[in-house]
Amino acid sequence: MKINLIAEFCQNHKGDRDNLKEMIASASRAGFTHGKIQGLYSHELTKRQQFEVKDAAIYRPHEAEVSRLQGLDLSEDDERWFVQECRRVNLTPMITVFSHIGVDRAKQAEFKSIKIASYDCGSLPLIRRVGTFADEIVVSTGATHWEQVQTTALALKDFQELGINVALLHARTIYPTPGNQTGLARMVALNELGLPVGFSDHSRPDLDGLLATKFALTFGAKAVERHFTVLSKNETKDGPVSINEAEGKEISEFAAMNLVDKVANLGPDINRLGEFFAISSLQPTDVEILNSSYYRGRVASIVEGRVIFSWENF
Repeated sequence: MKINLIAEFCQNHKGDRDNLKEMIASASRAGFTHGKIQGLYSHELTKRQQFEVKDAAIYRPHEAEVSRLQGLDLSEDDERWFVQECRRVNLTPMITVFSHIGVDRAKQAEFKSIKIASYDCGSLPLIRRVGTFADEIVVSTGATHWEQVQTTALALKDFQELGINVALLHARTIYPTPGNQTGLARMVALNELGLPVGFSDHSRPDLDGLLATKFALTFGAKAVERHFTVLSKNETKDGPVSINEAEGKEISEFAAMNLVDKVANLGPDINRLGEFFAISSLQPTDVEILNSSYYRGRVASIVEGRVIFSWENF
């Protein structure tokens, strides 16, 4: 099985198609297989009173978030253009869907490769709607209790039997993720569920280099997702956890090595392996659970005045 390398363009395009075009070309030159955007739309943000309180554990005022994300919104025309531009340079176009209306937009734009974010790992109604048209479904499992991961894996096996490519990605929904919080043992444990597994890496290249990604590939990751940028890393919110073209090329070259060469390439850094496997628990960390309290339910589809979340039937 080939290794899929997913360049997550996230908010690094700043809502600018020219930036996005350059990112697509750069990811292709770096040897990545997929280019991904997020189907996150400012008009779908929900207002929840608990995050309007300044001294709360998470303070994210609704109006400020809407204002910030409005400048990052991509239009339906942008999404259709993105699909064609990725295909033009031999990248597989991928999109993360967060809502039922987002699923409809992805289908209309002719995306066939769909990502499900960690906070929707348990949103089976959303995942099942994706399965009606997708050729590939990749699900991140961060911030999700192991029992729910197992349930979602069973649903993905049903899609696999229909010929849809599926994968489960280990992730830590901690931004950025320190080396000792990476918990790659959980990625290895995902193998027990009988599906291809991989890793969505939110580490900082300036602190830990590309070690988390390289360790994941050394231990059998069949897919790796990295935030990707062509801008200076201080220009966007996601910049600090993003890689550039040179780092992307280093990853793609490492992924192509056999195991012996991978170990040789790691050199003395192999001694840090224990740090990245330090957390052995299969359950989410306290920080992930806290982050999930905000991000799960952050957006919803509004249909005829009714608010419909991703875990509800549409």
